[in-house]
Amino acid sequence: MTEMEHSNARKPSTAIVLSLIMPGLGHIYCGRIVRGLVLDMLSGILLIMVSMALFFSRTGINQAMAIFGGLALLAVVLYACFDAFRLAHQTRDDFRRKDYNHWLVYLMLILMGSGGSLGFALNFREHFAEAFVVPKASMYPTIVPGDRLLASKRSYIGSDPQRGDLVIFVDAANRSQRYIKRVVAIAGDTVEMRDGELYINDIQLERLSVGSRTLLTDGMAGKKGGKDLSGQIYTEINGDARYRIFLRDQGKDRDLEKQVVPAHHCFVLGDNRDDSLDSRHFGAVSYTALVAKPVYLYFTGSDWRRSGRLK
Repeated sequence: MTEMEHSNARKPSTAIVLSLIMPGLGHIYCGRIVRGLVLDMLSGILLIMVSMALFFSRTGINQAMAIFGGLALLAVVLYACFDAFRLAHQTRDDFRRKDYNHWLVYLMLILMGSGGSLGFALNFREHFAEAFVVPKASMYPTIVPGDRLLASKRSYIGSDPQRGDLVIFVDAANRSQRYIKRVVAIAGDTVEMRDGELYINDIQLERLSVGSRTLLTDGMAGKKGGKDLSGQIYTEINGDARYRIFLRDQGKDRDLEKQVVPAHHCFVLGDNRDDSLDSRHFGAVSYTALVAKPVYLYFTGSDWRRSGRLK
């Protein structure tokens, strides 16, 4: 072969890059279209399995399946890269290109794969789970500004919210506005606040102090009038549910006249009781307004150790 002759040998570096973009594409580049399509299909199945396992059950079995699926997906990607590298390294200068060995075909396959992934992502977001970022401190100390969480959209299909649940719902007056709050009472319950104490069905909820007084800084709840907000964190016991709330030292008027939660509605409050727009202002929330239930905190606005499944 003279210096002017062109080599058709496959480049190992190109095979690896294509495999990282889409598992199996490096094999197609090396003329192994069947193996490439199998690897691409297998990686897609594993991705769907991991996504479903994360959001369709709270059981340890499904969590184990998610971990197994993630490791299997990583193994497929690594195998695709290694095997494509090996195949490319073994090709000769007289490698005969196939009809599909063209950059336009590779681009089409990438776009088709991305389109399928995008379609799956959009469908998954619409019907199964969605990511949210929390900009305000109305749910401190459970959730702080900057927290990013995943919420399941399947939690209330065929079931009603329970006391203690975190819920995301739309504002009836502004459908583009969404809130995250805590369910403290459900349909048929009576709700009342007297002298800052919360009563559900005429029973005063017990509160247990957690640690010492807390000073909220700009990174947590901001400042009001140039002064830090100080108060106490409590564990509130609401039937079988236990969750933490924050009460300021100089709290607002927390009284609320006794009322009955209507059928197919729930009464919601912010965990930061003195700095929350909730059912005390806009009334009970219809079950039809519920859009998701937060299940996983994947990025925190403060301490990364807070990340994980929301209990």
